[in-house]
Amino acid sequence: MADLCVVLDCDGVLLDSNSMKTEGFAAVLSAYPAPVVERFLAFQRTAFGMSRYHLVGAFFTDYLMRAPADGEADEILSAFGRYCTENYPRQPFTDGAQDALTRLAAHGVPMFVVSGSDQQELRGVLEARGLARFFTDILGSPTSKADNLEKVLAACPAKRHVFVGDAQADYLAARKHDCDFYYLSTWAADREGMARLKSEHRFAEITRLPQLLDHLANALSPRLS
Repeated sequence: MADLCVVLDCDGVLLDSNSMKTEGFAAVLSAYPAPVVERFLAFQRTAFGMSRYHLVGAFFTDYLMRAPADGEADEILSAFGRYCTENYPRQPFTDGAQDALTRLAAHGVPMFVVSGSDQQELRGVLEARGLARFFTDILGSPTSKADNLEKVLAACPAKRHVFVGDAQADYLAARKHDCDFYYLSTWAADREGMARLKSEHRFAEITRLPQLLDHLANALSPRLS
């Protein structure tokens, strides 16, 4: 059994891509009434970690207040997928991400990605950006974060599991499975909401991914530095 297993979200943790996702929804929903779209986008900014499939469903049920016409939701999802395929690979790394992954890998720490992004798209982007090599597996939607995290725990028994995320969905998945949660705040889309959540639940906050190693060094082993 490993001493430690590290699980990371992608958007806002590995890539500075949260704003790209919001801009993508704005683009693909531009034909719908602007006030409705703006209300939905305000919600979407607080719901990172929720899959695009659930978000599009919420757009119809909670904002348009109607069911989609035949093929309407699929058309939005396809358009959003095309937008992400074009723009996702252009998003910059978060500051220090590559360094942190390299250092964790050098210490033999198994790492996984659990993200709300479409799994096939996510794997392609991380492969193209040269990060896929660091991870034992890369898991995304349509499977939920909580269910994917359960898969990680089964695949990687460890004395301690750490989940690094930037959204409420990350924290809730970590709490459900008794993982230590670290909030990477710098690129988070909903900092106000996460600040309230942190005040209530007292989880750790970092501003750059390399700071995670400092926390792990203090808590576990001086060799992680």
